[in-house]
Amino acid sequence: MFDLFRSREKAVRITLTVLLGLVGLSMVTYLIPSSGVDSTTASSDSSVVAKVGKIQLTSQQVNRVVQNLTRQRQLPPDLLSVYVPTVIQQMITERAMAYEAERLGMKVNADETDNAILDQLPAEVVKDGKVDSATLNAMLQQQGVSMTELKEDTARGLLAARLRQTVSAGVFVSPRDVESEYHRRNDKVKIEFALVSPAKYQAEAQPTDAELAAWYNGHKSSYQTSEKRSVAMIVLDPGKVSAAIQPTDADLHKEYTASMEQFRTPERVQVRHILIKSTAADDADRKLKAEGVLKLVQKGEDFAKLADRNSDDPGSAKQGGELGFIVKGQTVPEFEKAAFSLQPGQTSDLVKTTYGYHVIQVEKHEQARLQPFEEVRAQLTNSFMQRALNEQMQKLADKAVAELRKDSAHPEKAAAAVGTTVVRAENVKAGDPLPVVGASKELNDALAPLHKGEVTAGPVVLPGNRVVVAVVTDYAGPRQATLEEAKEDVRNGALGQKLQDILTRKAADLEAKAKALNGDLVKAGKELGIEVKTSPDIDRQGALEGVGNASQLADAFVKPVGTLIGPVTVPGGRVLAKVAGKTEADMAGFAAQSTKIRDELKTQKSADRTKLFEEGLKKRLQNEGKLTIRQDVVARILQNLTGKS
Repeated sequence: MFDLFRSREKAVRITLTVLLGLVGLSMVTYLIPSSGVDSTTASSDSSVVAKVGKIQLTSQQVNRVVQNLTRQRQLPPDLLSVYVPTVIQQMITERAMAYEAERLGMKVNADETDNAILDQLPAEVVKDGKVDSATLNAMLQQQGVSMTELKEDTARGLLAARLRQTVSAGVFVSPRDVESEYHRRNDKVKIEFALVSPAKYQAEAQPTDAELAAWYNGHKSSYQTSEKRSVAMIVLDPGKVSAAIQPTDADLHKEYTASMEQFRTPERVQVRHILIKSTAADDADRKLKAEGVLKLVQKGEDFAKLADRNSDDPGSAKQGGELGFIVKGQTVPEFEKAAFSLQPGQTSDLVKTTYGYHVIQVEKHEQARLQPFEEVRAQLTNSFMQRALNEQMQKLADKAVAELRKDSAHPEKAAAAVGTTVVRAENVKAGDPLPVVGASKELNDALAPLHKGEVTAGPVVLPGNRVVVAVVTDYAGPRQATLEEAKEDVRNGALGQKLQDILTRKAADLEAKAKALNGDLVKAGKELGIEVKTSPDIDRQGALEGVGNASQLADAFVKPVGTLIGPVTVPGGRVLAKVAGKTEADMAGFAAQSTKIRDELKTQKSADRTKLFEEGLKKRLQNEGKLTIRQDVVARILQNLTGKS
């Protein structure tokens, strides 16, 4: 049984945000009685990614986590091929750590697991110390997780966390470590620096025709033309198809008879309430407040304003206490009995429930009934039209596919058979926008494997529910591009390499000149026409104009004054620097920063030690045959998620 007031292991809370997304709730759920948390058995997946002892990681589990992370925008969909292997390794590591923790005798009991889950549940799921099972189960269902799986994942996370605590427990940071780090962060240098920038040498780097030819001949295999297709498309527009569908009264009456049950409404009341929450400790005082509010309602004061000022139900208070329509079985018994006994416009006496004291006002009371045909005519029309449209779109799409496969050389005939015309696109590359259709990944993927005369495997559904069936009328595969076809790419390649060669040579000339002048970088720069700048006293995080962070010249902080540093390649080009001065950190600030530095160093050392332990553990378990990883299943997951093998 969950208990919000039980002591919890705060140090080993498990992050459950991957599994538990926030779900918006109306305040009617505030009145739903809690009946515990249901457990369901998770379906298994025969595709095992990894096995640690008897613990399995399945492709289903990986896919679920990746899909949830993607849905929550924690994983960029375009970079799944980069991130998914890391996610899989983290899941394997978690299971390996839990396996080792159990082998070492560590245990997690049911209460600890329950409390760890409770620590992470959003407020919408916990009402007055009780878990709303219906809301929790709905939330888990949305995430594709059963209660059993949630508890297993949480217990595994607790075990892994305890082992990590044990591994990092002996980390020690000495006073010398702290002082060295203080100096590393706060020592300052003054730097003379010259940036050899590519912008200055763009004209000089322009390649000649001979250089372009030489570059092309040396990199021919890099230049390929893209495959191109000519395509004939039959586009079915649901707007045009639906225009021909006109249901008769007989059609609608038949629809009404077939779906009559969905038009039956149970007895229901539209209510608003004011809730004064109470506990055993303050029940008497809260009852007095509730009685006072009731008297104000009975005197005719505005119910909505009283709810806004007094109600402890945050979901309905700002709406004047409105809960909307409720049906029997939806709220706690005391609330239901009072609500259904009142007539429209009547207000209850105080109603006591497990949540406190309610003042209930009924606005409408509707008896169970069957909505008549005329009342639901519009709904019936929409339902009929949607079903008929779907059926007609499927029928036309299937016919278009069949006609195209019968005679792929004459797509006009297939288009005419379904009442439309052909849309053609000539010599298009993958990803190019297509006439009428535009840029469509769905259609592009369907066309990708096709050659001349081949038809899409089936109808392709586009945004807006348009449907496309297409045939490739011509195909040109990739080939080596000629110099003329690849000239722009060749020019960029040759220019880039020549520019880098010039920068390297100019920086080397500057270094040689400075050394010849006994390290006088300023004078060397003047002689070669390269500007030399001098920084103020800066630490490693200080910025150097055009260069970036001073940490890119790390040697400047450890070499003596007068030392030449570089040339160093930076995003802005090549930089040659000289240590012009040094200022040691002011130790007056050491005491104020030492605790923070020590904690940060300890955290980093703990992370490093844990990482080493995790990697070593996995290698040992693999050597012992206790850990097996199926790379073929990993590859299949990647291919399914990204479309890339």
